[in-house]
Amino acid sequence: MENSIKQFNDARFKKTIEVRWADCDANHHMRHSAYSDFCGHTRVCFLDSIGLTTEWFKKHNVGPVLFKEETEYKREAHLGELLTVTFEPGEPTGFSKSVQIVQHMYKESGELAAIHKCVVAWMDLGKRKIIDLPEQIKRVYSINE
Repeated sequence: MENSIKQFNDARFKKTIEVRWADCDANHHMRHSAYSDFCGHTRVCFLDSIGLTTEWFKKHNVGPVLFKEETEYKREAHLGELLTVTFEPGEPTGFSKSVQIVQHMYKESGELAAIHKCVVAWMDLGKRKIIDLPEQIKRVYSINE
């Protein structure tokens, strides 16, 4: 558990979310796609916190694109539990216009519930083409061009 707490404390951003009735499945635990929903919500909140707001996306006619997403489940989460979801820069993707995001989901006890990884880029919505990374993302990932 010490490693889990260290990762939690090193996160760039974190958000605590309560597991709702709609997040659960017939097995009485959080459904697999709800983990992805919690991570997506946390990513949007992080982007907002660094200036990539809904208004910014509209002004620049840009939208985020999800290329890859995977979740490794560690512990069940149940109705009413609070999960803290982190945002951390991941490994290089090998493509200068995308980044990997790593997110850890922790139970209130500090136990690691899941690890979520995704690869994201940004698209010009008019041209339908992938664009260079926004400056705010370059700063988060310490990318100098």
